[in-house]
Amino acid sequence: MACGENPLANFTAVGPNDALSEITVTSDRVVLRGPTGFCVDPKSSNHNPAKAFIVFGNCAAIAGDDELPQPFVTAIATATVHPADKKGPSISQSSVALADFFETDAGKASLSASNTPDSVDILDSFSRNGAFFVHARDTSAPTTPGADNTYWRGYFDVKNSVVALSVIGLKGAPVSSTEGLQTLYDFANALLEDQPVTKTPATATTS
Repeated sequence: MACGENPLANFTAVGPNDALSEITVTSDRVVLRGPTGFCVDPKSSNHNPAKAFIVFGNCAAIAGDDELPQPFVTAIATATVHPADKKGPSISQSSVALADFFETDAGKASLSASNTPDSVDILDSFSRNGAFFVHARDTSAPTTPGADNTYWRGYFDVKNSVVALSVIGLKGAPVSSTEGLQTLYDFANALLEDQPVTKTPATATTS
């Protein structure tokens, strides 16, 4: 699909002044940034001082302006921000526990749009540089209209928060595993830049 075909037609155009590639959310002041061509979709996003759910899509499609930058892949991305558990281990301390968790029904349900573990297949998972990544297929109805059922998700320690980033292809234009993971890495690099962890890590023996 060519860039000019507006692959994110499901997103409502809001005007070029609202096509922002960066947004600061929650009381923890977490800065979420999109790589080249990805902008915040204000119609699909919501946030408050406690938590945030932000959708990033094609800047040109969101703004209704073909002159704006567009992503190199046909995909959308979501970012979820929650406060970190002050008494629990960080993501960087939990790679083995997370790998085990996502193989359980509770873990698969957390990856399902319908909270149904039977709808999820884990295609891959691994830790890298203190983050945890999952490649999953979810056959339940997607929360974002027109989204593909396969996606990459990464979990990150940021300031006093846990951030989950997901990269999702679109029906009829699925993103390859390699392209999806690289796009997630691009989002992660933008997320982690100048945002160190400030939560005091729990000891490795914390359950």
